Amino acid sequence: MSRVYLLINDPLVAGRMRGVIDSAAGLKTVGWATTLEQARAQLPALAADVVLADLQLADGWVADFVDELANSGRYGWPKTLLATLSLDDSQLLNALARGADGYFVQGLSPNMLIATVEQVLAGGAEMAPVIARQVKAHFDASAWTVKEPLDDDNPLHPDRIERQVLQWICDGFLPHEIARDLRISTREVAQRVRTLYRKLHLDRRTASLSLQLL
Repeated sequence: MSRVYLLINDPLVAGRMRGVIDSAAGLKTVGWATTLEQARAQLPALAADVVLADLQLADGWVADFVDELANSGRYGWPKTLLATLSLDDSQLLNALARGADGYFVQGLSPNMLIATVEQVLAGGAEMAPVIARQVKAHFDASAWTVKEPLDDDNPLHPDRIERQVLQWICDGFLPHEIARDLRISTREVAQRVRTLYRKLHLDRRTASLSLQLL
């Protein structure tokens, strides 16, 4: 049974999410908070597998907390799923770059919420074209900064297949179309997307540490 913790502002939204998750096979909610302070106090004892969080809470942006969840070990090692109303929110990419594992667009069907949670638990993730273009721009700029092309030998950069997946998402191709053309499964496409988020996070942390050492 996978354990989901809700970090959601609106009690009505949290209640609906809780009902959907608790009715799904293999999932259950283990807590709910509306502030980062509450989450920091509750999570260490809950052994959550997934934290489903709003981008902004009453006491701050969740991106700062994502850093803690991804790197501190204080809360175990839960996966972080962001609840957003818009893919154009700049804080969404910021939180993904800080270590979040994926996102869910509020307003979609309950089945999509469950599918997204299960996908994140399986090591995959979704990426919309608007997000893909921002991720691609980051890696393109990173390669330009170090004056070398992106290559498979750099663990911080996307490999050849990941670059293809990223470009095709930018161009509007759907996961099953990408899987067909690359002759891989849709699950591997989702896993490649998750790896792109992970490399975005690692590249950002490495750049931050380099600046601190200057």
